[in-house]
Amino acid sequence: MSVGTALEQLLRLIHRRAMKLAALPEDERDLHYDLIRRSCCEAAENVGQSPDKAAITANDMVEFVRALVGIIEVGCESDQERSADRPLPARHFGSQETVTTPSAAASLVSPIWRDIRRTSGVGSR
Repeated sequence: MSVGTALEQLLRLIHRRAMKLAALPEDERDLHYDLIRRSCCEAAENVGQSPDKAAITANDMVEFVRALVGIIEVGCESDQERSADRPLPARHFGSQETVTTPSAAASLVSPIWRDIRRTSGVGSR
């Protein structure tokens, strides 16, 4: 699998998880963030990162997901504030319309992904 393909799959996974988290009450999200942290840490260690570096990577990913959930919430709030006489635009969850553009999202995740590749040798020639 190419690095680009892996990154696309990772971004789709993060987006789906963030959409589900945004639908939960805030007090129910911490458990899910902990699960994300643990699975990211384990994955980073599996590709060769040291436990300390893997923990940093996992924390960065959780903060990214938290930020994405915040963006989704702001978008949902502005949708609710629209007047009743103005129809809402069609929303297709998982499409490009509701996601940061791939290049913008990749620029947010790429420092983390670059660290994973560098420490594991993934994507090196």
